[in-house]
Amino acid sequence: MDKKIMIEGAMDMETKVLLEVLEQPQEYLLGTWKFVEGRYRERPLVVAVTSIGAANAAAATALGIERFKPAAVISQGTAGAHDPGLHVFDIVLGKQSFDASSYRTAQEDRADWEHMELMGTYGYAPASGEFVPQAVYYPGDKRLLGAAHKAAAGYLRGRVVDGCIASCNTWNRQKERLQYLHDRFGSSCEEMEVHSAAQICRQYAIPFLGIRMISNAEFHAEEFQPDTAKVCQEFVLSVVQQI
Repeated sequence: MDKKIMIEGAMDMETKVLLEVLEQPQEYLLGTWKFVEGRYRERPLVVAVTSIGAANAAAATALGIERFKPAAVISQGTAGAHDPGLHVFDIVLGKQSFDASSYRTAQEDRADWEHMELMGTYGYAPASGEFVPQAVYYPGDKRLLGAAHKAAAGYLRGRVVDGCIASCNTWNRQKERLQYLHDRFGSSCEEMEVHSAAQICRQYAIPFLGIRMISNAEFHAEEFQPDTAKVCQEFVLSVVQQI
């Protein structure tokens, strides 16, 4: 793959390194979202500063795809651990993602919740003649995952694992809730942008991969460490070199 790649980050701290390495940068403002186009080691790149949250990520992804026509999209940044085996500076490669904020509860008091997706992703059940909710997991692109696996060999700050990224506009710190999401849906970590960006890329049939570095791990009382944002961007640049 020798075409343009769009790399997304929600905050300035999650895009600062990427912007600093761009050669011949050209900045664009589409709506209120900033995009910077340039080159990194002869590879054409676009850095999208999406802002925080699912709506921002979806809007910025769609605008970036329409304007820059990337061959692939990588959403990267920090995340909190759901998997008790993960520590700060470990990396989760998004083999799949899901929307952890999409669920419904029964009227009676129950501990369990039913995961559901957007109305547009309801599936039709011929037996009952009804539309039923489906738990949707968007897969990461296999070729991009392969490039990330190659880059992982040179990463020494922690583990690099394939996992499931839970996206939601929340910051969960309650251990019971984190454990529930991990046990029930297989989530490795939690953040706010990957799944919505993956949905837009799926609609455009563009290869996508989410990469998240663990910045805080409640099970080990490891508080948020801002430096993880910098290290994550450095790792993503090493992935770009393998694509």
